[in-house]
Amino acid sequence: MDSIFILTLFLLLVCFLALSWFAGTDAPFIPTKMHSLQSIFKRAGLKKGKNFYELGSGDGRVVLKAAATGAQAYGIEQSWLRVWFSRYQASKLKLPNAHFFHGNIFDRSYYPADIVYIYLLPKALDKLEGKLKKELNKRSVVITQTYHFKNWQPFTKINNFYFYRV
Repeated sequence: MDSIFILTLFLLLVCFLALSWFAGTDAPFIPTKMHSLQSIFKRAGLKKGKNFYELGSGDGRVVLKAAATGAQAYGIEQSWLRVWFSRYQASKLKLPNAHFFHGNIFDRSYYPADIVYIYLLPKALDKLEGKLKKELNKRSVVITQTYHFKNWQPFTKINNFYFYRV
């Protein structure tokens, strides 16, 4: 009887963790391909002294790559499990300038951001468009992957990455 109870608890925990990992309403969890990021970061001017934000940071891979350039890199993610995993990865890679926060991307302020990276669905981009225009300074660069803002004109495009100035 005890082994059935323990097995049931274990299966419930596995289900909870799986649901937590894939939970999200603004985009499914689809990781960014890493091979493009170096040229994307170079084009955006990412370097030490810059503030990089990823809205919907998933497993943290983009934020960690940004932090490796020396920039202060911040990831906002709504899944506690992915935030924990990202923090663990930052610690393992010894990147104290990689910061991960649990929360809703629409409830945060992004005024100190030099570069904002977004890989979310069009519905989320529509909600973010006015917020970012209001909060970011004129020199900030916003990068979207695959999807683009309806009312902004990109100043350049590399593959499926769109670059905007606010």
